[in-house]
Amino acid sequence: MYQTLARTSRRYLSKLPDKTSTLAKFNFPLATSTIKSVTENIHEFINHKQKVTLNGHIHRKARIRPTLSFGFLRDCNGEVVQFVANAATNDKVMDTMKKLTVEESVSITGFAQQKQLRKGETESWELALEDIQILNSSNIDAPRLEKLKQARPEDLPPQFRYLQLRTPFYQNALRVRSKIAQLIRKVLVDGHDFVEIETPLLFKSTPEGAREFLVPTRSPNQFYALPQSPQQYKQILMSSGFTKYFQIAKCFRDEDLRSDRQPEFTQVDLEMSFVNSSDQVMRVVEDVVLSIWGKIKQTSMYTLNESGELVETESDANATRLSKLDYLTALQKYGIDKPDLRSKISFESLEDFFVATENNDFPVVEACVLRGAFDPKLQPSKPPKSLTSELNYSRRRPYVFIIKSENDTKTWYEQLVKKGFMRNKGNLSEDNLCRRLSLNPGDILAVSSRSHLPYENPTPLGKFRQLAILEFPGKWQRPIRRGNDLVDSYNSDETVVGTWVVDFPLFNPVEVSEDTNAPYPKYDKSQLESTHHPFTMCKSEDYNLLETAPLKVKGEHYDLVVNGVEVGGGSRRIHDAALQQYIFEEVLHVKNYQQLFGHLLKALSMGCPPHAGLAMGFDRLCAMVVGTSSIKDVIAFPKNQSGSDRVVESPTTVDEKTLNEYFITTIDSCK
Repeated sequence: MYQTLARTSRRYLSKLPDKTSTLAKFNFPLATSTIKSVTENIHEFINHKQKVTLNGHIHRKARIRPTLSFGFLRDCNGEVVQFVANAATNDKVMDTMKKLTVEESVSITGFAQQKQLRKGETESWELALEDIQILNSSNIDAPRLEKLKQARPEDLPPQFRYLQLRTPFYQNALRVRSKIAQLIRKVLVDGHDFVEIETPLLFKSTPEGAREFLVPTRSPNQFYALPQSPQQYKQILMSSGFTKYFQIAKCFRDEDLRSDRQPEFTQVDLEMSFVNSSDQVMRVVEDVVLSIWGKIKQTSMYTLNESGELVETESDANATRLSKLDYLTALQKYGIDKPDLRSKISFESLEDFFVATENNDFPVVEACVLRGAFDPKLQPSKPPKSLTSELNYSRRRPYVFIIKSENDTKTWYEQLVKKGFMRNKGNLSEDNLCRRLSLNPGDILAVSSRSHLPYENPTPLGKFRQLAILEFPGKWQRPIRRGNDLVDSYNSDETVVGTWVVDFPLFNPVEVSEDTNAPYPKYDKSQLESTHHPFTMCKSEDYNLLETAPLKVKGEHYDLVVNGVEVGGGSRRIHDAALQQYIFEEVLHVKNYQQLFGHLLKALSMGCPPHAGLAMGFDRLCAMVVGTSSIKDVIAFPKNQSGSDRVVESPTTVDEKTLNEYFITTIDSCK
């Protein structure tokens, strides 16, 4: 490919292109309208015979006929219109029409006229050509990719991302992204008096959870690190007299990639000082999020009330705000700290009846019932395979039962007792167990174990619940409360449900089992790590536990969860330098904390006020509004699964002379 490009470049450079034809490409009429503006005022354009000039790309190959030729232009908004030329059209236009290939940029001029609609067509007008000018031709790849572009533009080879971006879906996706950014700025600046401040991208290497990208310098063994977030800079800003900061910030993490991860990503980062309650930050974030869904998505956001019903939220001060769900309840009821609350599937603890015996660290037996999952007359022999996929460890797959008969509702547990998975506590009452689960023929039952305070996230049943929601779309929906009415039938794909998850554990034990073939995960409770980051403040009532039982300490962290996706997370920060030093030194045992965080401790010690903040994943937020599961769809030039940008072919090798300037030596991986 590179050789081809090199040969092509040499060929073009060997002779100066023809002056007349080349300069003609730079001299063309500007567009007077867009396709959409003509469509909206079509009668005025036709009645007044207004001349129209449109600029754009050839959408499909032109059809040349003896009496009537036609082509299709796509403008900058992704809108498409047909243009036509007949026998009376001048020869120059007809000759140009014959040369057209797809994706050429062109300028066309003519008059709008009513169109005779064919079956399946929706455009009510077409442009009768008076003039057409090719502004730049497309190469041979464009026609080859034409069918793919029309049918499944997402499957276009990634090196042709710019062709992908010309299609309506991607045009809309990036335009929506732009509108969301503008609205965020308006809400924060005009509505809450925030100041937008840019923080440096050349930072220092500090442990914040993920691997960093290092940037070498021309000083021996001196490196910058690209920031995983602006966390420390924004806390320092709180010591700088700015009480409300935000930025739409670039962040970098060198981690394994998925559809919702990129090595470089964007987040909406904000911080507020003189804050004495997390609710102050939550209110600001709710105003932002509700404005985005209301004004751009033009839909309501729902939340959960105390009766387990969905109710509409509003941004008014006295209206219903997003509900709060504490971390432990989320793990106990839904098996994950970011539950999709559109579904009412939840878990029942069976610890009154049984204790799990396979592993003493996972003693709690729990069950999940999918009620009426199948017609009992059909008698399926096995549950759907999609419900039984394994987690990271070999013994963390739930036991799944098909309840075919009344007898199954009473005897299912006997198999698990025989297998040694669990034992009867000695007080088993079959009647009480039946009442607890209320099983009926046609149900699917899943049983697993967990620890009292789960560190697995999701738990085995949490993963089962996620898979069940995918396997049975639209089933087991929560009812929506509208006044005195409950609505059970609605499109869950078009329904947005948000909540705050709060009261996370401040610390977790370090997971030491790295072998995914191990039956259970193992944790070293003598080594602790921050659940989120080491700057989060503890709950006031748990302060003394920092010294005696740090694993029992809850943090003032809060996550915004929408439709089972963590959209953002934040916390009240530790603004007291002595307490922050204690966390580094005595709880997390960071040996070189002065080297890593001395700058922050110094800023905190100079009268830094109490502060709190939050960061939202901007790419993820945009993807949800657009209605796609992949953040790649709302990023102009995303990286692939290998971290490569195929458009510009990065990353690349660097010559040895340049590497020597940065004191870098490469190692041959084949040796």
